[in-house]
Amino acid sequence: MRVFLHIGAPMTGSAYIGDCLARNRRRLARSGVLYPPSHLGHDGGHLDAVLDVLELSTTGHAVSTGAWDRMAETARDWRRGTVVISHELLADATSEQVKRAVSSFGKVEVHVVYAMCGLARQIPLAWQEWVRNGGTATFATYANRVIARDAHRMSKVFWQSHDLGEVLQRWSRHVPADRIHLLTVPDNEDQDTVLWDRFAQTIGVDPRKFKAGSSSRQVQLGLAENEVLRLLNIEAGQVADPLGLERVRRALGSGRGARPALAVVHARWLSEETDRLVRAVKDGGYAVVGDTCELAPGVDAIADSEDEVIASTQSVVAAQTRTLAVLAGLTAHAKGPAGLHRRALRNLSRVSRLRRR
Repeated sequence: MRVFLHIGAPMTGSAYIGDCLARNRRRLARSGVLYPPSHLGHDGGHLDAVLDVLELSTTGHAVSTGAWDRMAETARDWRRGTVVISHELLADATSEQVKRAVSSFGKVEVHVVYAMCGLARQIPLAWQEWVRNGGTATFATYANRVIARDAHRMSKVFWQSHDLGEVLQRWSRHVPADRIHLLTVPDNEDQDTVLWDRFAQTIGVDPRKFKAGSSSRQVQLGLAENEVLRLLNIEAGQVADPLGLERVRRALGSGRGARPALAVVHARWLSEETDRLVRAVKDGGYAVVGDTCELAPGVDAIADSEDEVIASTQSVVAAQTRTLAVLAGLTAHAKGPAGLHRRALRNLSRVSRLRRR
C-alpha cells in the first residue's frame, strides 16, 4: 500500500489534476487507487483536511478539527493499493506540519508529488493569483519583491511554496528522497495533458484509461487584463462583492493580451536562480518525471521594459476599470443599461489591440 501526497506547487495545474482525479474516482477505485472524498463534502476535494493539518482557515472554510485524521484513517483502511491526497496548499507546510501529516499514515509507504514550472512563468502566474485575491501591487513591484527575497509578505508567500529546494527539503526530512517525485511542467498548449500523463505514471496508472479533466485551470489573464483587475481592486477597497469580481475576472479572460514578463534587468538573476533550483534537485536525489530543462526560461521570458504595455494603455485601462466597477456591483448603478456589458467587452478588445501594437 502507498499514499501519494500531491502538494502543489500552486498555479502549476493542481486544479486540473484534482479535476481528473474527481472525475475518475470510481474508475480509479476499480484500478486500486482511492481518491477519498471530503468528509464535509464541500467540493469533493481535500481542502478541509489540509486546512486542519496546516491549522488554517479561508473565506467560507473554518478549520475543521480532526478532518486530516479522518482522511488519514480512510487511507489506512484502504487495502487495495494506492491512495492519493491532493491540494496545493500542502506546499506551504512547515517541517512540524509535514511530520504530523506523514506520521498520521503509520507504517504506510508515503510518497510526495510536486509539480514545478520555470520561474519565468511562475512569477507572473503568482502575481495573477495575488491580484485575483485582492492584491493591488503592479507586476513590476511584485516581481521586484519576489526577486529581493526580503521579509515582505509578497516575497514570503511566494517562496514558501515555490522554492523548490526548500520545499522538498522540508518533506525529505520525513520522506525518503527517492519517494519524492518532481514533475516538470512544459510551456506549451498541451501542458495539462502532459502533466496528467506524468502524474498518472507516477501513481502507477495508465492515463489513457481515464477521462481527462475539464479546463478547470484558471484562465491566465494577459498583462493589460490583469492590470484592469488590479485597478479594480484599488477602486473597490474593502466593499467588493467577491462573486461580482469573479464574474469580471471571467469576462477579462476573453482577452488575449500577452502575459507579463520579467524585465531585462532581471535576466541574470533568472538564469542563476534557475540553475540553483536545478542543482537542488540533483543534489537532493529526487525522482524527476520530465526534464529539468523545462524549468529554463523561454525566449519570451524577458521584456524590454517593465511597464511598456501599461504606459501605452493606462488611460483605456483606467476607463475600463470604472466601467467594470459598475458590472461588479461596486457602485449604486450596478443595474445599468443592458448594453453596458457589451460596451465593456468592446473596450477590452481595444486594450488587447493596443497591446499587440
